[in-house]
Amino acid sequence: MIATYESVMNFALQLSPAERSRVASHLWESTRHVEGVDLDAMLDQREAEMDRDPEAEVSDEQFMSHFASRSRK
Repeated sequence: MIATYESVMNFALQLSPAERSRVASHLWESTRHVEGVDLDAMLDQREAEMDRDPEAEVSDEQFMSHFASRSRK
């Protein structure tokens, strides 16, 4: 069986919140060193933007809603 985004998400959502958090952390760590992408620098830049303009912050729910709608495209 070839894993797809949908199959992985279906299985992941059956995990407990703690287990999903572990999976998310592991996935995040696995992408931190992608060639040509400096995720730490991107996060630092975004944090600096929020420090300069607190209005730029969004709630967790807003972020997840936006992110979920992007991933369905």
